[in-house]
Amino acid sequence: MKTILIVLGIAIGAFALLMAALGLKMLLHKEKEFKRPCANRDPKTGRCANCTCGKSRQRAV
Repeated sequence: MKTILIVLGIAIGAFALLMAALGLKMLLHKEKEFKRPCANRDPKTGRCANCTCGKSRQRAV
């Protein structure tokens, strides 16, 4: 049981350091814009499709 607590403590500590590093990166790079990757891809070409969030989309048959 003691070993599990040690491993769990190390994992939580590593995760906390990772989150702190990510927050520091976001604070130091204010002039840059963080963009999310394109989630909508055209299945035929593999290219990014236009964003369709909140829009009704008609499919070509």
